[in-house]
Amino acid sequence: MASCGGSGASDGSHPTTTRAKSATTTSLPVTTTTLAPTSVAVLNAYRAGWAAFEQALATANPSDPELAATMVEPQLQSVKANLFADKRAGMVGRGTTTLHPKITALSATTATVVDCAYSRAELLYAATGKPVPPVTPPENDGVRATLVLSGSTWKVYKQTVTEGTCAPGS
Repeated sequence: MASCGGSGASDGSHPTTTRAKSATTTSLPVTTTTLAPTSVAVLNAYRAGWAAFEQALATANPSDPELAATMVEPQLQSVKANLFADKRAGMVGRGTTTLHPKITALSATTATVVDCAYSRAELLYAATGKPVPPVTPPENDGVRATLVLSGSTWKVYKQTVTEGTCAPGS
C-alpha cells in the first residue's frame, strides 16, 4: 500500500518510480477458524488497506472513500499525498501483489503486522500505458504495519515498506 520504486525503505508512501502496489491483490480475506476473531479482524483490515490503496492507485484517486474506511492518520495523509503526486505526474498503477501477513504483536487497541509481499506491480503513464522508468522486476517487499482500533474497526495507522527485502519475522 505504500511503495513504488527501487530498493530502499519507505515511510508508507511511495517514491515516484515504477514499482507500485496496484490494481489486484491475489490474496483472499482471512476466514480461518483457527485464529481468534480479533486476529482475523486485524488481518482482514490489513488486506483491506492494501486493496483500498491498489484501487485508488489504479486511477490515482486520492479521494477514494475506501482509503478513509481502511486507514487513519498519519498513513491516510501519506497515501493521499502520494496519490496526488501520481495524479499530477499522469501516473497510475497496474499489477498484482500477493500478501503473506503475520501478526507479531496484538493488544486490545493496537496490532503489528509483518509481511513479505510479492509484488508484480508497476507505475505507468496513464496517457500512454508505458512504464515509468526505472522499471524494476517483480520482487519481495518487507512490510511492517501498525493497525489501531478506530471505534469498532481496525485501520492502518502506519506502514513501512522495504523494497526488495522481506521484513524480519515475516
